[in-house]
Amino acid sequence: MRLHLHDYRSPRASGIVDGAVLMHREVAELLARRAPVSWHDLTRRGAAGPSTGAGPGDVVYAGSGPYAYLYHLWRERTGGDFRIVREAHTALWSGYWAQEELCAPLVRPGDLALFPTEYTRRLFDLRFPSVARGGSAVAYPMLDRLPSRPPVRRPRRGEPLRLGYLGALSLAKNFDQVLSVFARCHRESGGRVTLSYAGKANDPRWAPDRVSSDLRARGVPPAAVRALGVLPQSRLGEFFAGVDVLVFPSTASRETLGRVVLEALAHGVPVLAADVGPAVELLPADNLVPTSLDQRRTFAMDRVEPLGRVDEDALVARLLDRAFASALLPATAPYRDDSFLAALAGEPVPWKGVSDRILPGAVRVDRRPGFDADAALAGAAELFERYFVRRDDAALLEAVDRLPETGDNRERLRRIVQQPDRDLADYRAFPRLLDALVLPPLGYTLEPPRPEPPGAAPTTGGRLAATTGEDFSAV
Repeated sequence: MRLHLHDYRSPRASGIVDGAVLMHREVAELLARRAPVSWHDLTRRGAAGPSTGAGPGDVVYAGSGPYAYLYHLWRERTGGDFRIVREAHTALWSGYWAQEELCAPLVRPGDLALFPTEYTRRLFDLRFPSVARGGSAVAYPMLDRLPSRPPVRRPRRGEPLRLGYLGALSLAKNFDQVLSVFARCHRESGGRVTLSYAGKANDPRWAPDRVSSDLRARGVPPAAVRALGVLPQSRLGEFFAGVDVLVFPSTASRETLGRVVLEALAHGVPVLAADVGPAVELLPADNLVPTSLDQRRTFAMDRVEPLGRVDEDALVARLLDRAFASALLPATAPYRDDSFLAALAGEPVPWKGVSDRILPGAVRVDRRPGFDADAALAGAAELFERYFVRRDDAALLEAVDRLPETGDNRERLRRIVQQPDRDLADYRAFPRLLDALVLPPLGYTLEPPRPEPPGAAPTTGGRLAATTGEDFSAV
């Protein structure tokens, strides 16, 4: 079996902080060591396909972002006879949702869709028959590049407790709740709880000085907080050595794994997380915090938004009472290199465990009226080639200028076209052009899920309850 894939070993990803980008680079390096590989550059070939060609028994691994439809189109155009393995690294985001819409008519038996978690696989499987037709599996190779540390000691009640947060500083990740919970814990413990947080701020309100000012207004002195900025992988060990428990209440609409959860567990640090989405299959029940999902709003797939709010009272109580389990990963097979390689070879390892059975069934995605899959696929491929392969800026700018003006949308799209560097890893660039010019992002809501069929896995996951309906999309 020869693998064909985009050369992601050294992507130009300056300023891009994204777990999927890191995973693509790690997988490219893994495959370079473990399998016969033919490299190509998707940004130079587009739907023309790898210049080396692929024959029977070969596998094209579409592990370079939400662009698998280009390989499926290439196979149809050339009459190819090979398998395609694609991935979905985000949940409710237009990029990978559009990928599945465009791939759906062209998926063949033997193709495979890989997902980071069973939650994500189920979310797509419920809505795309092509996922079942081609096959799907849970695989995200990661653990073999992480340490395997014993669980850290859990401080007793009354002893100092060091909280940690690692990830984007945003409302979508419920970072505001991290700060609120920490301030309460600090106050109610008599100052014995501290916080270290690291990540990229996506809004000025999360700048260290403003966070410090906000916490100071709540009675937290600056000495109780450490703002560490964006940490490279080489400093994760240092970060986890300085915390007793990681607080990760994210309900972000795009969340499919929470890479930081696995990183924390590998370093022996326990994690407390929302009881919806991927965390349900990564953590013991004692470490899942009751969460209310937002039924009042209509969400949009071109924005990352919080799907709900964790119960802060419950989270504060868990932390102060030390009512959480030590670090333990229930299932490791999906995150091992051998499982990923087996999936590429057509022998995926069956997933076993408990997953969120609430949120996947609660999502109601708008239908796309008058959808013409062939026209959309041709349009997406042509747009990709104009942007990456031919760099036809004049035609792209003309198409952008024909769009109706809504706020500063045209100006933002013009800046994307005019930027000198074009990178597959920049999900803020080409996917936004695709949203605007080919496949408008769909909306979705959260409603009570349908009853599980007889014999289904035990139900777990968040409560469905109305929340404030506040618009978090800007921050």
